[in-house]
Amino acid sequence: MTDFFNKAAVLWDKDPGRVQMAKTIADAMINALQPDGTERVMDYGTGTGNIALRIAPHAGRIIAVDSAKGMLEVLKEKLVTDGIINIEPREWSVGQDTAELEVFDMIVSSMTLHHVSDIAAAARTFHELLLPGGRIAIADLDSDNGEFHEAPGIAKHEGIDRKNLQQVFDEAGFDSVRFSQAATIHKTSSSTGKPRDFTIFLMTAERR
Repeated sequence: MTDFFNKAAVLWDKDPGRVQMAKTIADAMINALQPDGTERVMDYGTGTGNIALRIAPHAGRIIAVDSAKGMLEVLKEKLVTDGIINIEPREWSVGQDTAELEVFDMIVSSMTLHHVSDIAAAARTFHELLLPGGRIAIADLDSDNGEFHEAPGIAKHEGIDRKNLQQVFDEAGFDSVRFSQAATIHKTSSSTGKPRDFTIFLMTAERR
């Protein structure tokens, strides 16, 4: 999977729909979390950094993590070009030592969780990396019957069931788990070849 994203990195932002979707999702996260400009934030699965870049003016410092070096290289180029100094790209993913990271006031993640094999482990890791009272915002695909991704084997889950995800985060030590709809993507189904709408939820929660 990492190889796929490394290869896709150079052309990732050439899709205007993808870039616009990231802006829409980031704005939903900002509206839900209401950062005051001082928070330490982790953007998990940052890719080319479109979420992190949108949130950066509202945060103190962002650690933008991803497992794909190619994606992070694109982000680094953007940071140099735009003179942005409060985002730090870092190669890291769930399963690696959490001591490599600091603790955060907020964690955000967009369209990444359905690529994670063990979502429960991810939830526990996020809990560990948040300060007490810290907040998380996750945007991802609602259950999609495996129709969203064209390339086989990229997604570990056929979208995500909201009720199951709430239970996972409850058990990991989160409170106030809430869902809303963040965006809708209109694209061709990889299974039927017909256009359909895919909905993206936004889940927010607080570490107890």
